[in-house]
Amino acid sequence: MDIFKVLTRGTNIKSNSINRNYTKTTKKTSLEEDKELDFFHNQTKKNTASNDQIEEQSIDDEDVSMKDLLVKNHFNGKLIYNIDNHLLNVDKPTEIQSKSIKIHTENEDIDIIGISPTGTGKTLAFIIPLVSKIIANSNDSNMNSLQSIIIAPTNDLAKQIFQVTENLVQGIVLNHKVKKSNNKLDVQLLNSKLSNKLLFENDDNSIKLPQILISTPKRLISVLNKENTESILENVKYFVIDEFDQLFSCDFIKQTEKLLRLFDGKSNINKWMYSATKPEDKVFNDIIKNHMKQPELIECKYSSKLTSNIVKPKITESLVFVGNEQGKLLQLRQLQQNAQFIPPMLIFLESHARCMALYNELKYNSIPMATLHSKMTLNERENVINDFKEGKVWVIITTDIMARGLDINGIRTVINYDIPKNKELYIHRLGRLGRGLTSYSDNKGKKKIECECITLYSKIDAKDVVPIAKVMKQHGAEGVPVWLVEGRVREEKKKKDVNKLKREKISTVPGIIRKERRMKKEMIEASKKRKQEGIVRPPKKQKKANDNN
Repeated sequence: MDIFKVLTRGTNIKSNSINRNYTKTTKKTSLEEDKELDFFHNQTKKNTASNDQIEEQSIDDEDVSMKDLLVKNHFNGKLIYNIDNHLLNVDKPTEIQSKSIKIHTENEDIDIIGISPTGTGKTLAFIIPLVSKIIANSNDSNMNSLQSIIIAPTNDLAKQIFQVTENLVQGIVLNHKVKKSNNKLDVQLLNSKLSNKLLFENDDNSIKLPQILISTPKRLISVLNKENTESILENVKYFVIDEFDQLFSCDFIKQTEKLLRLFDGKSNINKWMYSATKPEDKVFNDIIKNHMKQPELIECKYSSKLTSNIVKPKITESLVFVGNEQGKLLQLRQLQQNAQFIPPMLIFLESHARCMALYNELKYNSIPMATLHSKMTLNERENVINDFKEGKVWVIITTDIMARGLDINGIRTVINYDIPKNKELYIHRLGRLGRGLTSYSDNKGKKKIECECITLYSKIDAKDVVPIAKVMKQHGAEGVPVWLVEGRVREEKKKKDVNKLKREKISTVPGIIRKERRMKKEMIEASKKRKQEGIVRPPKKQKKANDNN
């Protein structure tokens, strides 16, 4: 484990849960000495919000701390205390957090679309205003009712949102006049156990519900499809969609729209949607047109300095041409030999089968590694993530289940073994890097942590790598071929299924051995077939013995 500590010097492999050894130092200033925030207020709204509206906002993050921002806007004192003491890396607000808090403060009823790069604290950008509004609007009639629903695409992400929210609401009382044990703000993660509880009534014939419910779309729909559940949504005022670009993709769009339609006819419902990227223009415009009421758009563009309160590590993006699938494996071993195999590391592939194949090729390299994919149970995935945070696992070979939202500090290297399906997914993978990393000091003085995102591509990836190359160029990456950025690649022949690439298997077994194995397998199968059909092969003719004696 000492080796791991050396390799990850300056890293913090901890989740954003409570760290009791963490001591935060904040510069104390009086409110009178602070610069006044430049609040903005749009006089009119348009059906489609424009980026220019957001760019007109001016927030001086260098002079305003998160605590002072919340105090200025009269947020609940206990909420401010919890943010200041139980949550890390929130000394100063990020751009998306500042803009969200200010818009929500000045508007009671408003729909929001928030777009900001990964690692900028989007969860807090909607959780802080949400908790504040629930506290402010709580009364005797809605105190024990569901007031807000948050949906996320995966169980892992939903659980992460739950953990952050749970820390945020510690000890917050909704009604001090009511001396009951159940008058505290309650947040719950929807699971099978809670799903059953929601259908049982208390002695007073009322259903005890949390004020904030977090779930995946599928699990929430499974509960709402049951009988006698209409009352659950009666007092819901806030419907939040995290990673909305994924939830409006082909995998989730039916589920997401089904939930949205439950609230479309209600004028008192506020819909908030947040993501690192936005869907294609048609899908995005349809969302606004069909499901939102004159939303405000908050769009924060990519910046190498994502937050103002920490020194971000240097992130290097590179493209490596490897020829074919065998070249990918050889390049991976070459990176290991050249000391570019720096943990903690994520290696992304397109399927769980390819994850297992690569794991079987690398597991004997004396580096602690594990796989993480959707075919694993929730407990299995949690165990892998916990081992990764504790340094027991250095490398995770995974699918894009790790690309979205999961907040794990300390990741130094991301390798795209398989090309991301689109540029949005590349941005999400890139966003896993550098969280919680700052500069550190050694015997030679102060050093800055460097992180690297390496994308491998072969001949069959040439067309798909073009949008990735364009994004890298926008980020200032060096060495990106001009012909790739300009899209000057050889067109592939049309296939029946153009969206699915036929990749070779991940293996270092020589071709001649693979051929022998295949022939042997075919012979065995042919023998079995003959037996099933009752075909008996004639016995081999024996050579006549020579009778020379």
